[in-house]
This record gives sequence, structure tokens and C-alpha cells, in this order.
Amino acid sequence: MYSQAMDTTLDAWEILQTVVQLGGFAPAAEKLNRSQSTISYAIGRLQEQLGVRLFEIRGRKAQLTEVGRVLLADAEPHLAGFHELEERARLMASGGAAEVGLSVDSIFPDDRLFAALASFSHSFPHVKPKLRQGTFLSADSEFSLHNAQLCVTGLISRELFVKPILVIGIIAVARRDHPLHSIRRRLSRSDLMQHMLVTIEGTASGILKQQPRPAAQRVLSVGAIESAIAAVRSGLCFGWLPRYRIQTELDRGDFVALPLAAGKTRDVRLNLVCRELSASNAEANALAELLGMSREPEMI
Repeated sequence: MYSQAMDTTLDAWEILQTVVQLGGFAPAAEKLNRSQSTISYAIGRLQEQLGVRLFEIRGRKAQLTEVGRVLLADAEPHLAGFHELEERARLMASGGAAEVGLSVDSIFPDDRLFAALASFSHSFPHVKPKLRQGTFLSADSEFSLHNAQLCVTGLISRELFVKPILVIGIIAVARRDHPLHSIRRRLSRSDLMQHMLVTIEGTASGILKQQPRPAAQRVLSVGAIESAIAAVRSGLCFGWLPRYRIQTELDRGDFVALPLAAGKTRDVRLNLVCRELSASNAEANALAELLGMSREPEMI
């Protein structure tokens, strides 16, 4: 009968994992640079501490029992987390970053953003990307208040390194059955004033920021692009929306561009703002490259 004392160690669980992965005590001993007797003792001691059999002999091979399989499966995430912690500690000790803070305006395409983060995590698996998304982000505030190293924003500061990376086309649209489409001529500002406009708002440095709009216009303010699209889709509002976000609705004819006399389209230039890029900051440099720092700005 095994005792019920519980004082297992990470080392013992790692030995068990290695034995299972390599299929025996001898190869585990070779990989871990220990004697086979040491490996056998560690497994025996672990079984004694747990009060269960982890291995059983089948023919000439020692195989995990059902209990052993369950316990090892529970232990493996903890082992992986500990190894990641050790690697992050080594990285920090060598001057590397444990995380890279990135703040991104929500108008930036999600597919590009997460493709860049996936590539970054593949190259730097032990560096945590700390992502924050919002509207009308101020790089100064993101750097000082949220500890970001990089910021993608349409608002810039002259004191910071700024690189244009993307130009996003904005188009005035309404649902196909919106009353504005029944006016059989180019629309004037007075025509628009008779209907509700949806705008996106956000804060930068505590100051309310909004899309451009005519004075005295009836407005529904929302906090996200998805909400603005939903408002137009409902027929409640018209609005200026990113073309790439509504291309499907435009192709289907659900949304129709408004025939404005002027201002039918606008361009929003997004900039990559860097708090500090230096040879010693390899992680931030790599993420900046993936976001387009060295490419000419593309228009979508």
C-alpha cells in the first residue's frame, strides 16, 4: 500500500513525461543525462507520493495505467506553463522583452492585424503581444497610460516616429430602400440634413473625438464600426463607412452609394507610431515590420 503523502515535484512529473514520450526509462535517462536507476527511483517515488500506480508491465514494456494517463494529461499544461515561464525569464535576463504593447485603431483590417500577430508569435513564441483596440487612439496616451510600444492610429504627434502604412477608403452609403435614394438627383447638404447620420466616436486623451459631420445634423453616435454598419443596415441612418468593411453589402446591392454633389468619398490615413525603435528592441522592430513599417502605404 502506498502512503498518501503529497509532496511531488515538477522534476518528477517532467521525468514521467519524458519516459512516456520516449517510450522507456533508458532513452529518458539518456535525454535527461541521468542514470537509469535515478529515473526508476523518481518514478517509484512519484507513485508512492501519489498513492497510485502510474505504470504497469505488459509483456516486456512498462505502460501508463489509466490513472497514469489521466494524471499526466492534467500535469502537462502545468509543465508547459512552467517551461514557458523559464524561457521568458531567460529572455528577460538577456535583455529581451517579455511583452510588446500594441494599440490599434479598430478601422484597421482584422485579417491583417491577426496575420501579423500570428507571424510575430511564431517568430517570438515566448513574447506576449499585448493588444488594445479602440477608436481615435492617441499615440501619446497609449504610450503613457497603456504602456504601448506601437500604435496604429489616424491621430499623430509631431514628436514621435510616424510611418504611414495604410489608406482606407470611406464611402457615403445608405440601405437600398432608404428615402435618400428616392431623390432622383445629386444630393445636397440640405437633403442630408433631413435624415439621421451615424457617426463613430471615441476618446483620445480624455477628449471626445468624432467623424466629420455637418453642423446641426441629426446624429446617432456609436462607439464601433460594427455598430455603425448595423445602424445603416437597419435603415435608420446613412453614414460614411470603410468600403472594405461593406464590400459584400455593396456587391449584393444591400447598401448603395449616395450620389452626393460633393464629399461622396473620403480617405483615412493610418499611421504606425513607434515609441522607440532601436537595435536592442528586436521584438518591437519585428512587429513594426509585420505591420508594414518598411512598405509603401497601400490603399484599400
